[in-house]
Order: sequence, then structure tokens, then C-alpha cells
Amino acid sequence: MKAVSLFSGCGGFDLGVSKSGVDIIMANDIDHDAAVAYQSIFPNTQFVEKDVRLITKFPRADILIGCYPCTGFSSAARRRWKDRKEERDLTENDKNFLFQEFLRAIDSVKPKLIFIENVRGMLSANGGDFLRQQLEGFRSRGFENIEPMVLNAADFGVVQTRQQIFFVGFHKHLKPMSYKQPRATFGTEIRPHRSLRDVIADLPEWPEGEFFDGPFHGHYLTRNRKRDWNQPSFTVVADGHHVPLHPGGEPMSFVRKDTWQLNGDFNRRLSWRECLRIQGLPERMNAGESLWDKYRVIGNSVPPRLAQRLSSRAIATLGELL
Repeated sequence: MKAVSLFSGCGGFDLGVSKSGVDIIMANDIDHDAAVAYQSIFPNTQFVEKDVRLITKFPRADILIGCYPCTGFSSAARRRWKDRKEERDLTENDKNFLFQEFLRAIDSVKPKLIFIENVRGMLSANGGDFLRQQLEGFRSRGFENIEPMVLNAADFGVVQTRQQIFFVGFHKHLKPMSYKQPRATFGTEIRPHRSLRDVIADLPEWPEGEFFDGPFHGHYLTRNRKRDWNQPSFTVVADGHHVPLHPGGEPMSFVRKDTWQLNGDFNRRLSWRECLRIQGLPERMNAGESLWDKYRVIGNSVPPRLAQRLSSRAIATLGELL
């Protein structure tokens, strides 16, 4: 089976899909560093590095993947807007409507199966109207039995409590069917969540030049940023200022609402290499030139392990129907 991928980033989602034998024939992103990273993983995939709105033709494929950004509806963005009386201002951000380009691509690619990833805040944005617009667009193109699902990456073997929204849809011409949300495989008494010790314990404690060593400003200290060695990490984000703390040293302590305190002498942000491991991205990936590029490219990725768990059953089902 063949797939087209849009808003591909460094290829985390595509890597998970490819493990089911899918051939990614075209990928796209406007971010140069993400493009370089993607091609270091998928050197044989045609990569179109440009604004998706400038792409006039997409190849036909069985599967269409879209991790289109909705930055205005992320948790961080909505905190910045919390003092506004009306949330409609968020819609002025053009990036929030790139789902329309995904709909345009459906018309050309003619996929039988679609995968979409997005931020959790999108569900409630604009009173749910933003979600309704997307669902109407999918259904008008034949993907009728499609609903958002919230998945925690830690429940599927990724070493971080990262919650994201996913859509999986089969075209109605195959037969009336819906996708069943995968069951968690970690986080039970029998199989606990994987821990930071499992993935970064062998890395240097103080890797000079691989982490942002700037001050911890007031916003950073509004909540707990440190998990211990026996827990999964907090979410790896794309901004080096805000990545979680390394698990070494003493835990942070709660002072009062929106105020936490650092303790002891060992307090540093996770390095970009530790973030790479936590995301489950390949060590061979070229993550970018500067430290900020590396944090951004890695933090924006979908963990491949989660993508594989999400997609494998749907891809197997599609193979049976073709």
C-alpha cells in the first residue's frame, strides 16, 4: 500500500505507519529542518519542502496522513489568550485552518484510509465549532464513521504522558465500518508504564551544549516539571525553554497555587538527545543545526511507537479489503 503524508514534520507518524509495510511516496512540510530530518529517515521518499497551499497536485494513494498544525488551539496558546473575552480571535491564525488543505488533498489523493493527529485543545476550541467543521469536511468526502479519540502516549509504551487527538477513517465505499480505539498496553499492574530509567539512564548526566541552560523564569515554575527515574516524562515540547527537567536530583516542591520550587543542585532541562530518546525517534535522525532547531523538530513529532500502535490494525484491515 502507498501513502501520502502532509505536514509531515520529521516523520515520526510516518515511521510508525511504515512499520506495517506502507510505502510513503510523498511527504511535505514547510519547515526546512524538519525536511532535513525527514529525509535522513526516509531518503527514498519524494519530499516537497514548501507551503502546502502552493502544491497544486498530489499523487493517488491508498492512505493519506495529515498532522496539520492548529497552534492557536494548543494548551499553551490558549493560556496566552485566557484574558480575552472572545476566543474567536484565535481563528485569525491561518494555521488553524490548514485542515482545509488536507480536505483539498483528499479530493486528489482519493485515499481509502486517513490518519490525522492534532492537539487536544482543538476539541473544545470555539465551542466545538472548529471540530464540527473538520468532521463535516471528512464526512462530505466519504469518511462518515470518524470521531476524535484522545490517546496518552504512555499507555502505548512511549516514555512520556503526552495526550494527543487522533482521527482514523475508512472511506464508505469499502463498507460501513468504524475504527475501534486501540486498548492501552501499558499502565496496568501487569505492565506498568515505561520509565525514564528505561531510555535515558545510560546518557551523560551533564552533556554540555546539548541542553538549554538559561534561567528558570516565573512561568516555568508555575507547575511541576520533574518526574523521577521510575516514571515516564512529562510531555516533550518543541520549545527548549519549556522542556521538562532531567529526573536526577531532588524533586520539585509545591509552594502554593501556580508556584513550584526547585531543590538541590541538580536541576537542568532535558537535553535534545534525551528528548529524542523519549520520543522514540531514531538515533540516526538529523535533528537540525542549532539547539533550538533540534528541540523544535523533536518536540513537534508524533512518537513513532504510538503511531504504529494506532495505525497497524487499520492498515491490516485495509489490506484485507483491497
